[in-house]
Amino acid sequence: MLSNNTISGLIKGIYHTWKSKFIWFNLYRKSFKNYPSVIFNQIRTNFPLNAILKNGEQFVMNSIDETALFALLSDHKNMNYDKKTDMLTVSLSSEFIRSSVKLFGIIQNTDTILAFSQRDGTYENLPLKDKIIIDIGACTGDTSIYFALKGAKKIIAVEPFPKNFEILKKNITENHFNESIIPILAACGYSKKEILIDPNLHDGMRSVLHEFPDGIKISTITLEEIIKDFDISNAILKLDCEGCEYETILNSSSDILQKFTDIQIEYHDGYKNLEEKLLSASFEVSHTVIDNINRGHIHAKRKI
Repeated sequence: MLSNNTISGLIKGIYHTWKSKFIWFNLYRKSFKNYPSVIFNQIRTNFPLNAILKNGEQFVMNSIDETALFALLSDHKNMNYDKKTDMLTVSLSSEFIRSSVKLFGIIQNTDTILAFSQRDGTYENLPLKDKIIIDIGACTGDTSIYFALKGAKKIIAVEPFPKNFEILKKNITENHFNESIIPILAACGYSKKEILIDPNLHDGMRSVLHEFPDGIKISTITLEEIIKDFDISNAILKLDCEGCEYETILNSSSDILQKFTDIQIEYHDGYKNLEEKLLSASFEVSHTVIDNINRGHIHAKRKI
């Protein structure tokens, strides 16, 4: 028999799934003149597809990410995208330490737009100013640069995929954050080892790390090792690594977790075990569902 909490979770999951579908449908409706055709062909993965924006511009879309990117851009007037160079220019509000930022690798990481939309809300309650941030799953650097622009003192940006890592370094350099953002090519895990990853894997924002017999050798790094190497205390931990959040959090001691005042996690396969671990380590825990019961965000705040 299902518990009340389980039933409540299922209802919330169904609600957020359909809410997400409605939001995206409405966004496509507002963005594309031929939105029925765009949606139909995207559902059937009929790429490339022809899309006509509301202003009459026509583009050939080659993937779901690219179609979503143009829909999101139409809803954010402070952003300008150059498809030839895959570069996004964002005009920022006064809450940031700079007035604009340039970011490459947007097709691989459309979450960049959400990070800078000022309506996403995922990180807005984190006390970022003058803090040290460990950014696990830095991808192409959007969140690391967001944290720097909000006044973080230092960001350790950990990313395992080499192509993402090269764009991460480029974005750091282009925006002159070499002194405040430290990029590390590694996968986060609970033990120190080397793994082989598929060099031909599509390494965008939703990539999951799997070992590959003839792949590129990548080292793993533990949370404890990062804390020791950078002498970290009273820092913020951000985890968005398509599954490594469980290995990292569940195998970390309370003493390690207590090095952080705030822990922000995007979970991908439920939150219960993560929540229980953080509660046992003296954190206050809240969570929000993104689009179904298995995927969402956890925010944990240290009690003491």
